[in-house]
Amino acid sequence: MPGKDTISTLDRCFGAMEATPVTIGQILHRFVFKNSSKGKESANLQVDLNAWIRQAQRGDCDPDEAYDIFSLSAAHWGFLAAFGIMSGMLLDYLFGISFDLILTFSLSAFPAFGLLSVADAVRARLARDADKTKKRASKRSKKIHKYHPITHRRIIPIAASVSLLTAWTALLFTG
Repeated sequence: MPGKDTISTLDRCFGAMEATPVTIGQILHRFVFKNSSKGKESANLQVDLNAWIRQAQRGDCDPDEAYDIFSLSAAHWGFLAAFGIMSGMLLDYLFGISFDLILTFSLSAFPAFGLLSVADAVRARLARDADKTKKRASKRSKKIHKYHPITHRRIIPIAASVSLLTAWTALLFTG
């Protein structure tokens, strides 16, 4: 049985992997905005999405902000899955690399992290809706509740990727 340090390190690694597409998207976003006159004045150039998703993963934000960033992260993972499929077609055509192999990876790894982001976004939306219901019930309460993220971040991507890998392998290679 792994120790507490190993488990917390794994959770941090999976959190970093979940934030990777958002970070890359931010770099591209800043590159485009930096080269335009309107972009230099835009507030979007100053937003640090990487810090924002890390803050949401730690639970240092309200449910509205967590919902926004995790929804954005899920969209990035969906884009990566689609890009993997399209690049698989190109690699199969140009170099003869097995499309089934790339398809299996693209539909196993990327959707697993997308599922983690979707689960966090749904959890944040439910927390946001619960906060709104509580605020209507007691209008005196001005306390802002923090978002409580998924504690063991490694479980969802590992379980989802193993399940998807098994299903796609059975469908594509034994078929």
